[in-house]
Amino acid sequence: EVAQAAAAERLRGTIKRWSFHPSGCRIVQAAFELCTADVAAALASELRGSVQRASESKHANFVLAKAVEVLPAEHVAFIAEELSSPISAVIRHKYGCRIMCRLIEHAGANAATARLIEHEVVRKAAELSQHEFAHYVVACVLEHGMPEQRRSTARVLLSERFAGLARNRHGRFVVETMFTHCSSEERSAALEVLRQSADPVDLAMHAHAHAALGAALRTNVDGPDMAAELAALASKLADAAPVLAENPFGHRVLEAAEEMCAAQVPRFAAVAA
Repeated sequence: EVAQAAAAERLRGTIKRWSFHPSGCRIVQAAFELCTADVAAALASELRGSVQRASESKHANFVLAKAVEVLPAEHVAFIAEELSSPISAVIRHKYGCRIMCRLIEHAGANAATARLIEHEVVRKAAELSQHEFAHYVVACVLEHGMPEQRRSTARVLLSERFAGLARNRHGRFVVETMFTHCSSEERSAALEVLRQSADPVDLAMHAHAHAALGAALRTNVDGPDMAAELAALASKLADAAPVLAENPFGHRVLEAAEEMCAAQVPRFAAVAA
């Protein structure tokens, strides 16, 4: 502990400089992990006023992410606060999106982070879901956000062109996340929207949508409503089995449908009846 304290003392006043250095950023990250919370918080505070620049740095972004991961939420609130003005650009940045994801995972209940999620992620979820980097942030909210944040994001996505998201190379990742991490009610609603707003056979043969449809078929069956939606979806796919079997993407969805019918839906057949 004495050695750690001495090392931390030597770093005081240099955190900003070392955070932007290829090797120095690793030293700063190690210091955050090894020092006490109070000492690490004091070191991290030296980044105040430089958060925006650090979020776009190939080295300093890792320092911000580590601070968010290891420090109590109240000590990293300044990070969310400094990102609040240009947050749209940060969410779409190849490094900045990582910082936003770490904030969602570790400080989602913090007031500053919660405001960013509500105003800049939830309301723009459909648009962000189709962006090369921002889609990771939306998926992160669906997986790690506070319950109301997750519900609100799911509602926005379902009210937009949900099937269109499934066809998008980035949006389909968000759709897959919904079927993996959202509540049974939200997953049932997503199944209904997919089935009614688009031709499942067309989705099954699409280069991107087939993965989203496969995730839908592999989702946990939590009750009769979901079992009924999956059965209806599987029925439409079964009718087109000869066509799907010859398609490089369709045959994967057909396999998922067959697995689902064999292993999951029968458990709910009596309840659904």
